[in-house]
This record gives sequence, C-alpha cells and structure tokens, in this order.
Amino acid sequence: MFIMRAILTLTLGAVFGMTPQAAHAQAKPPPATVRIAVIPVTNYAPLVVARDKGFFGEENLNVTWTNVNLGAIAVEAVYGGSAEIGGSSIFEPMVARGNGLDIVFIAASARIRSNPPDNSGVAVRSNDSIHSAKDLVGKKVSAGLINSVNYAHMREWLLRNSVDPNTVQFLEIPFPQMADALFQNRLDAVWNVEPFLTFMLKSGNARILSYPYQENVPRMDITGYLAKESWVKANPDVVRRFRRAIDRATTYLINASKEERDDFVAKYSGARPDVVAVMNLPEYTTEFNVPSLKANLDIAVRQKLAKPFDLDAMIWKP
Repeated sequence: MFIMRAILTLTLGAVFGMTPQAAHAQAKPPPATVRIAVIPVTNYAPLVVARDKGFFGEENLNVTWTNVNLGAIAVEAVYGGSAEIGGSSIFEPMVARGNGLDIVFIAASARIRSNPPDNSGVAVRSNDSIHSAKDLVGKKVSAGLINSVNYAHMREWLLRNSVDPNTVQFLEIPFPQMADALFQNRLDAVWNVEPFLTFMLKSGNARILSYPYQENVPRMDITGYLAKESWVKANPDVVRRFRRAIDRATTYLINASKEERDDFVAKYSGARPDVVAVMNLPEYTTEFNVPSLKANLDIAVRQKLAKPFDLDAMIWKP
C-alpha cells in the first residue's frame, strides 16, 4: 500500500510538472514585508534578537526598521503609511488616539526600572545649588520635545512637588546635545536618557536630581509597538506572527546572560560594549501594565494633550 501511495504521489507530481517538495515550496506564500519606524533606544534591542536568531524568518516575515528621532515621528510614519509598525514611547500613541487617530498597541516592549537608578533621569551640575524641584523655579530646563513623554512627566513631577510648571523655562534640546548645554551653563537641568545619561554621570560633572517616572507612575510601561488599527484589521495574521516573534525575542533577551544581553543591546544601539556594560537598561516585558497606561492617559488628559477614551480598546487582542 505504501509503495502504491508513493507511486501515485510521484505520478501526480509528474502530471503537474513538479516534485512533492517543489509543490510544497510553491505553496508557501512569500514573506510578508513589515517596515518599522522606531526610536533608537535600548528598549528595542529585541528587534536584533528576532532578526539574528531567525524568529522573524520562522514566522515568514521580512522585517526591516528605520530609526527616527522622536516617537511622534514613528506615529506619523505609521499613520501616513510609510511604515506598518512603529516603536515609540507609550505616550505619543495615546495622545494620537486621544486626538482621533486609529492607532493601537500591538505588543509590549519595556518599562521603567523597579528601583533607582532608572535608565533616564533629571540631571544637574555636580556643584550646583539645585537640590529639589522648588530650586528649579526660574531655571532653564530641557526635557526633550515639548509635549513629549518626558516633558509631560516633568510637568507632572513639578506639580506633585508643589511647583508651578509655568515658572520653569522649558527649551527643546536633543538628547545628545544636553550634556554640553548643561556643562556650558546654557541649561540648569536636563532630563536625559541612556547612553547619554551614563556619559554625563561618569564625567563627574553631573548628578541626579530625580527619576520622575519612578515617582509619578511606579512600574510604568515606557515603550511599545504600535500600528494603524485599519491595517491590523486587514492583516491580523501578520500582526499575530510579528507579536509571536517579538515576544519570543524579548523573552530570550530577558533570560540571556548579562554578557549576551549587552552584546545585543550594543549591536542595536551602536554603543560600545564597555559603555553598555555600565548602562542602566530598562526592564523588558511581553505584557502591558495597563494601569500604568491609564495613569499616563490621565496625565495627558490633565495637560489637555488628549481627550479621554477607552484605553482597553486601544490594546490589540490577538
């Protein structure tokens, strides 16, 4: 019976001009192309893991990514159609959703560290007299882009410490340029991120004033993957495959040795391995901390950056 079945299979393959192996290969669809616009922070190191370990390939995905300077640009790229998926802070997508754009979260990424030190923070000059939020009254501060996640949380932190944010002068300075601006006395405080924060502290010329995220919303999600809701509804299988691959890569990175994890972070970020070894990395995660997302939405609404909406509807369910 086995011989007859094999002969029949070969005969049918010959009739249609192909072997069983060729027929199987032809039946497999071409890889789905997924373009990602992502901010170049260590939170997205799992992208390199998924690529190098073949997780994207196993899900029949052709994934490429382009770095963008701001989370808002990642949202714009997704909404405008130049990228299928974005990687940004959780704040900008929620502001977009609260202003009527059909943006949804499709996968978690990373959250702030549970205890100090965090992987971003407000720094001042080592010999400066600034030691509390109240000392920032009348001072020049940069927390990145106006209305960005850091800016919104800086204002929230000031309010929680009984300081009117309008008494502080905010200036937009890119993260790589913050150290020079601070050390040249053009700014009095900066909220910087890794690896630039480590560079500043290691120089001995800066010290930490606060980790506002940890004070405002402990254990909060800080980054996530987003997509246009209409695209997700049209391509649910592609989104599921991406989610499986990136969750697998994130889990791999969580369980990796420090040396291997640092290697992947260095490869993604472009920072030297010896710098990565002393950096404060975020906590990688495959699950959203939904209460922390809602707390961030509350901050956006209070600051009139977004209108309230049903946050649960923004989190895609596979």
